[in-house]
Amino acid sequence: MNALPTKHEIQKEWARRSNLSFARYHFPAREGMPLIEGPHHRIIGQTLDRVHAGEISRLIITLPPGYTKTEMAVVNFIARGFMLNPAARFIHATFSDDLARENSDKIKSLIELPEFGELASVGIKSDTSAKDRWKTVQGGGMLAKAAGGPITGFRAGYMDKDKFTGALVVDDPLKPDDAFSPTKRASVNKRATNTFRSRLAHDRVPIVVIMQRLHSDDFVGHLLTGGTGEIWDHLDLPVIIDQSADYPKEWTHGRRVPHDLPDGPLWTEKHSAEEIEVIKADAYTFASQYMQRPVSAEGALFDMSGVHWYKPGEEPEIDYYRMYADTAQKTGERNDYSVIELWGKAKSGPAVLVDLVRGKWEAPDLEKNALAFWAKHKGKIVRGLRVEDKVSGTGLIQSLKRKGIPVEGIQRDRDKYTRGLDAAPWVATGQVWLPTDAPFTESLRYEMQTFDGLGTGFDDQIDPMMDAIADMLGGYGSFVGFGIPKGRR
Repeated sequence: MNALPTKHEIQKEWARRSNLSFARYHFPAREGMPLIEGPHHRIIGQTLDRVHAGEISRLIITLPPGYTKTEMAVVNFIARGFMLNPAARFIHATFSDDLARENSDKIKSLIELPEFGELASVGIKSDTSAKDRWKTVQGGGMLAKAAGGPITGFRAGYMDKDKFTGALVVDDPLKPDDAFSPTKRASVNKRATNTFRSRLAHDRVPIVVIMQRLHSDDFVGHLLTGGTGEIWDHLDLPVIIDQSADYPKEWTHGRRVPHDLPDGPLWTEKHSAEEIEVIKADAYTFASQYMQRPVSAEGALFDMSGVHWYKPGEEPEIDYYRMYADTAQKTGERNDYSVIELWGKAKSGPAVLVDLVRGKWEAPDLEKNALAFWAKHKGKIVRGLRVEDKVSGTGLIQSLKRKGIPVEGIQRDRDKYTRGLDAAPWVATGQVWLPTDAPFTESLRYEMQTFDGLGTGFDDQIDPMMDAIADMLGGYGSFVGFGIPKGRR
């Protein structure tokens, strides 16, 4: 009678069968502790299994920083590829030669572990000394380079289309600091068509791209909008899962990889709902690196395709209202308008612009119009009026307080460009609702379409809009340090 397999034998068998089990099996020997798993590791592992099995040849995985993407999709994926085929050939590219060499050395060290030797016999050639380029005795090998550097004399995979023969693995090809450089983005993006594909032994050799989003035109953005003309299977894992969210229409060359992760935080052990709220303070970074929905920060800051336009009768249920005002310093023909806006915070989350009044008013008329606008909406639950506390705004605050209006002054301690960057992601992701046919709609639309934060053109209606977004949706560190104590929101 055959003896039952031991626990170790079962673990070995599972390690041969899947990427997650492979990573789980080797992690204690490499790091001296068990692999701390999140629900996303299972999904990533299952998707990478499909690459090894030949079901996916072009894969993009986007997820937040610190979620072990390199561990899963570079180190363990490539090492398991050598387990499956010791003659496999891999090219690995990332944003720097140093990091590429470090990752390559981790893969080599994993293969040399006794635990790996229990799964497969893969020998590293003894004459291999360079960390960025080494070969197996079975004819396979590894080349690791910076994404922007030369990749010559080596190809990923080889001419056998009936089995897995290797892959090109690109991990964070662009540094966050380089994301706003058009030249550096273009250089990396160009390599997708001019270099990377030419380094494949044949078209079915897989390419795996895994990164945090940094810019609307980063490497992933380039691929998803047709940069190589290929369709990419896309495993999109934002820090907050929302299964009802639509896949962006502009990602014409992406094909969403479905998964069964529940709505809510992607990995609560890494970032709880409360910790995610803290991250939201830097709205641009949150939208791009954490939610994988970057907006461009060049030229006009607002992506108008993300605005949620509503018609009369389509307003969501409002939890409370608040007014925001921006007053002009002078009232001449060429000077700014004074603007007062009424916003509602919807119970479902978005900030909704309800009404707006603007004009070039001297102090008495400014007070008169502010009082009239307040009276117009006295039937609503308006929690007060917030006014920039400078020049004419200071006088308005004082006069309205004498009339019993709950008014507060705010100090804007950030420049318009930075405030625009904070507000832009909320506009781009549909969290800002604007009326389709109000008297002020066209002028507001024009201001938003041309707003660059650099003082070009008019932005009278934009300033209080950005105040409302910051207050109601969480920008500027949730108004902490913005002149309004957090407890008084």
